[in-house]
Amino acid sequence: MEWLVAACELAAVVAVVLLGAMLLAYRVVHGLRNYFRFRGTRLLTCPETHTAAAVQVAAGSMGLQSILGEPRLRLSKCSRWPMRGGGCAQDCLSQIESHSSELGISQAWKTI
Repeated sequence: MEWLVAACELAAVVAVVLLGAMLLAYRVVHGLRNYFRFRGTRLLTCPETHTAAAVQVAAGSMGLQSILGEPRLRLSKCSRWPMRGGGCAQDCLSQIESHSSELGISQAWKTI
C-alpha cells in the first residue's frame, strides 16, 4: 500500500514539473515570436521633424520581456538620434502600434 502512495506522490510531482515546463516553453515561444516580428529596420515619419527616419525596435528586449511578463515597445536605434543628441520621446512608436493589425500584434503593447 505504501508503494501506491509513493507512486501517486511521484506522479503528482511529475505532473507539476511537466506543467511548469510546458508553461515555460509556451512563454519562450511567445518571446521568440515577438523577437522575430519586431527585428529589423523600419522606415517611419518622425513626428517632430516630419521627415523620414530609419528605426529599429529593441526586439531582443521585447523577446525577453515577453518571456518574463508584458513587453514594452521602445526603440534601440534611430537615424535621427545623432542629429538630436539624445532626448527623443519616441513618439514614432505610435506608427508601429497603428499598423499592429497588419503584423498580427495585440493592441495591448505599451510604449515608454
